[in-house]
Amino acid sequence: MTVSSGNTAGTGLPTVFDRYRPDGSALFDVERLATTDGMGTAAPTPYDEMVDGSGRVRTAWTDLVAGYGLRGDPRLRAAATRLATAIRDEGVIYNEVVGSTTVARDWQVDPVPLLVDGVEWSDLEKAIIQRSTLLDLLLRDLYRDQKTIRSGLIPPEMVFGHPAYIRKAVRLEVPGPHALFLHAIDLGRAPDGRFEVFADRTQAPSGIGFAMIDRRLLSRTFPQLFQTCAPRPVTTFVGTLRLALFDYAPPGVDDPTVAVLSPGSMSETAFDQAHLASILGFPLVEGNDLTVRDGVVYMRSLGKHKRVDVLLRRIDAEYADPLDLRTDSRLGVAGLVEAISRGTVTVVNTLGAGVVESPAMHTVLEKLAPVLIDEELALPSVPTYWAGDDLQRGKILADMDSLVLSNVRSGEEVVVPLVDAATRAELAARVEAQTWQWVGRELRPYSVAPTMTPGRTDGPGTAALRAAPVGIRAFSVAQGPTYAVMPGGLGAVLADGPAGSAVRTVAAKDIWVTSADIGGHVSRRSTTTAGAVDEAVARGATRPARTLEYFDVAAAASPRVLADLFWFGRYGERTEATTRLAKVARERYQEVQYRPWMSGTAAVPLVLHATGLVTGTATYLRTDELIAGGDSSPSPERVADAIAKLTDLTAARLIPGTIAHSVERLIASARAVRDQMSTSTWMVLAPVERALEQLIAQVRTARDMEDAGDDSTDSALDLGSELGHAHDEVLHGVLALAGLQAESMVHDAGWRYMDIGRRIERAVTLVDLTRALFADHRDREIEQALLESYLVANESSVIYRRRNRGLYQLDAVAELLFFDESNPRSLTFQFSRMQEDLAVLPDALRSAAAERIVEELVAELRRSDPDDLATVDTAGHRSDLDDLMTALGTGVRDLSDVLNRTRFAPPRQAQPIWGGGGDSP
Repeated sequence: MTVSSGNTAGTGLPTVFDRYRPDGSALFDVERLATTDGMGTAAPTPYDEMVDGSGRVRTAWTDLVAGYGLRGDPRLRAAATRLATAIRDEGVIYNEVVGSTTVARDWQVDPVPLLVDGVEWSDLEKAIIQRSTLLDLLLRDLYRDQKTIRSGLIPPEMVFGHPAYIRKAVRLEVPGPHALFLHAIDLGRAPDGRFEVFADRTQAPSGIGFAMIDRRLLSRTFPQLFQTCAPRPVTTFVGTLRLALFDYAPPGVDDPTVAVLSPGSMSETAFDQAHLASILGFPLVEGNDLTVRDGVVYMRSLGKHKRVDVLLRRIDAEYADPLDLRTDSRLGVAGLVEAISRGTVTVVNTLGAGVVESPAMHTVLEKLAPVLIDEELALPSVPTYWAGDDLQRGKILADMDSLVLSNVRSGEEVVVPLVDAATRAELAARVEAQTWQWVGRELRPYSVAPTMTPGRTDGPGTAALRAAPVGIRAFSVAQGPTYAVMPGGLGAVLADGPAGSAVRTVAAKDIWVTSADIGGHVSRRSTTTAGAVDEAVARGATRPARTLEYFDVAAAASPRVLADLFWFGRYGERTEATTRLAKVARERYQEVQYRPWMSGTAAVPLVLHATGLVTGTATYLRTDELIAGGDSSPSPERVADAIAKLTDLTAARLIPGTIAHSVERLIASARAVRDQMSTSTWMVLAPVERALEQLIAQVRTARDMEDAGDDSTDSALDLGSELGHAHDEVLHGVLALAGLQAESMVHDAGWRYMDIGRRIERAVTLVDLTRALFADHRDREIEQALLESYLVANESSVIYRRRNRGLYQLDAVAELLFFDESNPRSLTFQFSRMQEDLAVLPDALRSAAAERIVEELVAELRRSDPDDLATVDTAGHRSDLDDLMTALGTGVRDLSDVLNRTRFAPPRQAQPIWGGGGDSP
């Protein structure tokens, strides 16, 4: 590679790589990148993916290195920022388990792809196919004749002692030619450049969805560079996977229904599952969405049952059926094992497939290969030792300080160099006592490649790029008599040191596989792709045409999905309503702050107290303190106190009724039905999340300064301006979301329930706010201010002023917000929309009880008169208004309860008569 000015001296690399080779005299700073074994001996220098032993850039990397050099460090950092923003806008997350809770983290993607030469990948692809074939044959043998066990090739405890071995799966047939349908392999390179396997993933391989989104986001971040490097497309693999799932349908099924079985939105890889289901075009279902009747699996949808023929399983097999497997499971489908045994449904990967991903299997695969496939193993495993063998156990105990120990029974993994001497001694005793349960794997250095992820800061240079260990997760799927391999995969940037050697991931990395022809790029249509396309054409010619029914376009509309969409609508409206109320209260308090002589200032605390009553936060915020002084203008101290309460109303995530809590629940509802959402949903919600996170950080800083006695700034004034920005951002987001829902979502049954949820929430808020503000009569100035705030909060002040002149009148306001059928904020409009939504639902989903409640609400409202509602009795109370709002509020809440009981309630899971119960896994 020839490089012009701006190169790092003596390296031939642009200056953006000056941290990649710190001193220019050696390939790497050995003290930083090389690890040591337990005896203190320096480990071999890791293989460099980008630069060869002579210091020249490898052919596959030349275009990328030149492109990064032209862009320079500032533009690369700007691109990294754009990529991070795009990830948030797409809602790409990873659910991290922290103790007993699950925390959603933004998915981390390295802006630097990992390039692999096409010729090298071609050889690796053949080796992956061979390994997949070997594990497939081994899996079939373990659940059929067990010749490998009877002949002594595999110790029986290595199989029967593993928790993923399922005795109920013995001799369960799979319609296709392979028992192992989908296979993932975690790969790394040895110091000599050879690929080695760190782990096989056969239980429920994850990562395809992540790999697809990584490719899409990175190609948009560097569109010109992506076009120049022209990596092989990964989308073809998804097409192959889709066709393969059709092929594994039970015999006699010509037009199979396929679904992706997920453990739910709190799963660590929930995004991966939902995105994969979306690009495959299959519904994402959970255990409660399915039922087994007469040995056949059905999917609940729109009040009907649709037969399911193929399930792509993403839950661990032991949780798949609470009748025949784990009785405490709430993730599976009761009777699924029976359906599989009858041959009415295919589950892939097959139940029990996880046994061959045991790390103990790595110690026997080289012996098995000549026996099962009559070939030597082309893709070896990292040196691994099983403590059930006396010699290998001796090796583990002698070299424990340089190993990763895994217990195949409990699943625990220990990086021995990272623990103290006492823990090591305890581990040694456990290995001696539980011999067959323990496996030791050598800590091998992964290869290194450029990355822009944060890392160690020692060493010269300030450029964004540095060297870091990297790994690859490759994927293969059954295709006819062989396997098809994704041309790329899910890369990983690993932590430095022993933690990285134990596969501790820092960020994901896109894998760019170059053309298989040296010196030029070839057509992106690989032979694998061509085969898939030809097969698709043939399939289309032979399959009967499908009749498009309502069910087909509705995808999965189970009670769970309908409930999540219903609450998605409610939380969206709740967020908007609470934000509008908080915004009105804040603006009124700021007016008092700067213009305390204005009339009606005594109404301001009443607005905030009413907001607390409507949102259910009055007790938490102690808003009654603001009105304790009677109808008087708030003092400066009370203004500061009110701003603090408004801050809590906005930013307190853990308190139901606050804006932050409503946004959290809104996003959680959207994630639960991600496959039903418009792709732009996350682009709308991401700025809302960011605005609240910024506010929460600013609140924490301001209050820490107060606690420290720093009175250099007025925190109430500062937080007031930040509150205004947060309220505006949240409103922008939820209004855009409402438009997206109206214009970009199919108006099917799920959308109707979402709209009903929105209408219920809007009606509840309106009646509660009306009762809180106007049930009791107040003096003229206060009531005028309350009416103005009420109209602004309900987005009706402009139309009121256009229709009415002079002072605000409660009867005229009631006419507009209760009875005006053309006002989308009025009560009658909400009830009308509810009636329409309930009436157009499919017959199986219609609810006579719900429709009757809405009819009664309409009748109750029509019996009322605006003049009567404004009438004040001798006690200063508007009894008619209070009674009407109470009746309507009760009726609307009853409507929500009816829907929850009759349309959204999950079915009771069947349990065996001898057990059951317990917490969900």
